Amino acid sequence: MPKKVDHKLRREAFLAAAYRTIKKKGLAGVTVRAVAREAGFTTGALVHYVDSMDRLLVEAAEYAARDVRVDMERMAQLPDKVEGLRQVLYLALPLDEDRRGNWNFWLGFWERSVRNAAVRRLTQARYSEWLGRVEHLIVNAQGSGALPAELDARRAARQCVALIDGVAAQTLRSGFPIPPSEQCQMIDDWIVNTLKPFLPLAPSAPARRRRPRTNGKSAGTAEAKQP
Repeated sequence: MPKKVDHKLRREAFLAAAYRTIKKKGLAGVTVRAVAREAGFTTGALVHYVDSMDRLLVEAAEYAARDVRVDMERMAQLPDKVEGLRQVLYLALPLDEDRRGNWNFWLGFWERSVRNAAVRRLTQARYSEWLGRVEHLIVNAQGSGALPAELDARRAARQCVALIDGVAAQTLRSGFPIPPSEQCQMIDDWIVNTLKPFLPLAPSAPARRRRPRTNGKSAGTAEAKQP
């Protein structure tokens, strides 16, 4: 009797494999054969689930966004809303191998978006979501009384996202990488000098990210270290 296939799990396995392959090799190293090999299946099996490489890349990007989104939403729930914002911004920095891999993934998407409308739409949607998230966190901190009410949250969010983009580009492409501690200090300086919180920032360290999922399933979680 033929083995029953869980098509949803298999599709997740292929997306996870594409995500891992892009993080390790960049978009230039992604082929149907490479993704299928990473997932442990035949090339024919992958083609059955994804009809084009561009579609695979778009769906892998959505897969990647799910893990990051969960981590950010978890940090946003911290009682101290400025600290919650701070930890969300730390999560966006290329502080370790996993997050540098995420940035290599997105830098490749930026380049591909010039030539591909579907990738461009997804890139713009993720930017809209990210800008909105940062603005929302700033507004929440204002509402909690931790930041000045007159602060322009939208402008501050654009400044912050531009800062993080620049940090990532310098760290991964300039040949002069910014050490993790300095990256975090840049975020702290932006919070102090631009947002002007009423209370000083407490000593802090970036919360640990959950371990990435494997083959569509979570590989476990690490407890967040709350400063």
